[in-house]
Amino acid sequence: MKKGTLLIILIVGILILANLSLFIVDETKQAIVLQFGKPIRAISEPGLNFKLPFIQNVVFFEDRLLVYDAAPTEIITKDKKTLIVDNYARWRIIDPLKFLQTVRDLNGAQARLDDIVYSELRVDLGLFNMSEIVSEKREGIMGRVTEISNVDQPVGLQKIIDFE
Repeated sequence: MKKGTLLIILIVGILILANLSLFIVDETKQAIVLQFGKPIRAISEPGLNFKLPFIQNVVFFEDRLLVYDAAPTEIITKDKKTLIVDNYARWRIIDPLKFLQTVRDLNGAQARLDDIVYSELRVDLGLFNMSEIVSEKREGIMGRVTEISNVDQPVGLQKIIDFE
């Protein structure tokens, strides 16, 4: 009887330890393994992975294309007229380690995107007169603004901006 109880306790202990040591990275996620709060490895491939229980923990990030819908903003054109521009940014985390070190989470990334998108919009649309922006040249201007904006950012994310 005692050997059976001891065996059950041992099996339960091993299962608990395995549960604390193993983690799964989904196809739609990326992961960073932290040891005492410091990143030690990035995992971008889906599958079963190992970590040291109680010493290491895992932070997951989206690997899919994310959408951030920014609030409409006022932009002053070259001829000093005011436009209200509604835009959104489609973005992806391309370097989870750099992303974790610079913005930490999605809220931090969205705040950084606000700063980047609004400053680029102000500069780029400020180069044109209102009549150029709302005329047939609009498609060319928006294409140019989008192309200029599609650069890799130093925070480990790639953004793709669209305008309405």
